[in-house]
Amino acid sequence: MCVIAGYIGEKPCAAVLLEMLEREEGLAGGFYTGIATVHEGKLYHAKVIGDVATLRRETDAENLPGTIGIAHGRTPSGGGIEWGHPFVDDAGELAYIANGDPGRYGRTTDLGAAARKLLDAGHTLRSLQSDEVSGYPPIADGQWAHLSDIMCQTIAHSYRNLDDALAPAIRLESAGSQAFQEYPGEIVGLCLHATCPDTIVAVRHNKPLEIARDPEGAVYLASARLAFPSPTNWHTRMCSCASARINRNGTLQFTPFADKNLLPVATLPSPTAMEKQVIVMLINKGPCNIEQLLDSTLKLWPADALNQKETLVFEALAALLAEGRIAIENRPVPGMFNKGQAPQSWVRWLN
Repeated sequence: MCVIAGYIGEKPCAAVLLEMLEREEGLAGGFYTGIATVHEGKLYHAKVIGDVATLRRETDAENLPGTIGIAHGRTPSGGGIEWGHPFVDDAGELAYIANGDPGRYGRTTDLGAAARKLLDAGHTLRSLQSDEVSGYPPIADGQWAHLSDIMCQTIAHSYRNLDDALAPAIRLESAGSQAFQEYPGEIVGLCLHATCPDTIVAVRHNKPLEIARDPEGAVYLASARLAFPSPTNWHTRMCSCASARINRNGTLQFTPFADKNLLPVATLPSPTAMEKQVIVMLINKGPCNIEQLLDSTLKLWPADALNQKETLVFEALAALLAEGRIAIENRPVPGMFNKGQAPQSWVRWLN
């Protein structure tokens, strides 16, 4: 589990993105952090092993130019700095961030084979390393690569091979949609491209992505509504098993996946049932971290479909926080490789 953020507006986006990421990184981030922006036809990016504070301190991330961008915070699953997001294609034009993992597709989606095809075609996997990282498949010759690096290069390969008569944003969405259907997982991803200064492409199976606008028309994307600044006067949720173009003019264009053989995404249980489960857990157990709350809701989901537990738990927490019924505090935990600290959100029941 990770947390992601996106912004399209009139303000310099880097500061906005980092503030959004700070609001949600305790949910599932803080161990690797990165950002990408587009300005005047060029992609800019920075990433570190560490939290948002580390990114601010060790890079010029807050001053990256542009009014469109994406940002990412990651859990401690291993690998060097190139195992942090964003991942960037060989041309330095496409940035990709994602939240999730193969999940129930783990036995059928062979990203190792995809990586070998990419390497044979001359693509570079910057995350390629000889040290094993638990939970990631070997690629070739005893080497491992981050699955999102493989997906980034797969999207880039598709983008370059699609009809160049198509508008760049349509090509990017098509490439993302193709990759997510050819190599499905329990994931959501955001794509940013130097040739698309007015569009972020989102592709989603079942992990959370919330979308909001403020009174000035700026668009915000995040894993949790808790990340949005105030005021926002419009809010929706990215639909499952679909791709989308989120545009600077405020329009959202969704395209459902065409593959009918994908696993179904479960219908959401009622907000009342989800909120009740969270409240009971907090009252009976006391302060809980996010993983404990997520695990407590698994019984609400059918066994034969992909669940959306993060989406509804995050939504329940946003509602309970707005009502003053809970407090959320970040407690420091050891950072990646026991260097520095990362924030971990704990939720406490107030009444």
